[in-house]
Amino acid sequence: MRRAVIALLLLAFVVPAADAQLPEFEPPNWDLGWEVEDEPAIMELDSSSNFNLVLKFWIDNSRPVPGEFEVEIETYDGFEVDDPGKVDVAANANETFEITITGSGMLDGVFHDASGAYFDVVKVTATLDVGDQVIDSKEIEKQIQFSSVFGFEIEFQSLIDGKGPEIKSGTSERVDVKISNSGNVDDAIQKVSMSFRGCPQMNYDSSDSGIEQGVTISDSKIGSIILSAPSNHQDRICKFLLTVTSEGNGLSYTNELEFNVDGHSDTKSDNSEEENEEPLPDNEPVGLEVEDNSLSANSSVMCVLIVTLAAVFRRK
Repeated sequence: MRRAVIALLLLAFVVPAADAQLPEFEPPNWDLGWEVEDEPAIMELDSSSNFNLVLKFWIDNSRPVPGEFEVEIETYDGFEVDDPGKVDVAANANETFEITITGSGMLDGVFHDASGAYFDVVKVTATLDVGDQVIDSKEIEKQIQFSSVFGFEIEFQSLIDGKGPEIKSGTSERVDVKISNSGNVDDAIQKVSMSFRGCPQMNYDSSDSGIEQGVTISDSKIGSIILSAPSNHQDRICKFLLTVTSEGNGLSYTNELEFNVDGHSDTKSDNSEEENEEPLPDNEPVGLEVEDNSLSANSSVMCVLIVTLAAVFRRK
């Protein structure tokens, strides 16, 4: 009897310890995940600003029976999505599926902004159905972003009939230029070049324009440039060329401004001669003496001529 009691006491101490060492029972389950975890997934834009993005996800069915899953995709409304719909996964199997998303990186001719961390998200919801009854549902999300596009557009403003202001020789005129970011992310000016075509005597001053190397342009920037014609410049049609190079893609963008130089001067000399001479005083003796001498000289000539003619006729 005593031995039986001791055995029971020993068994009471041993059984709880054995139960504590047994692993917890986990019922068969299923899971959902991305094939590639990196974010954001990049929508690579082609030359037409369109993209074709393929995302892969997997469903792991550790249940002892096959599973039927309904897959739904949510993302930006402007994209087209080709999803697998309803899929079957075998018992104790892991299968991979694809989502194809297509669309454009532009809206109404303007690029979607890609300067943020991501543009939108793709949400995948998988629902486990048994018959007509929903047993369980899981979802995953992935951030998506457009590939970066860089570029500039140059526009001269306040034009008249497509030309810049007329510049008179010896004067200066201001022209306004707008540089717009034509891409989808911030860009900076790597290099600026300004020159004239057909008018090498012209000069420019862009020191206060703000258009210079290293300037970042998110949307657009407007600057003023002073064009000056020297005083000896002739009449001519000139062109001013502005070139900026993108830091993002290394490409250069150019536009030109055509304008006229007026080489005629409208000023008159302050030392021009007077049209009428100043009259002499009425009693000026010099004038009278000149007049008398002139008459005496004429009379003498006439007398000589008469004497000569008389001598000729007498001989005859």
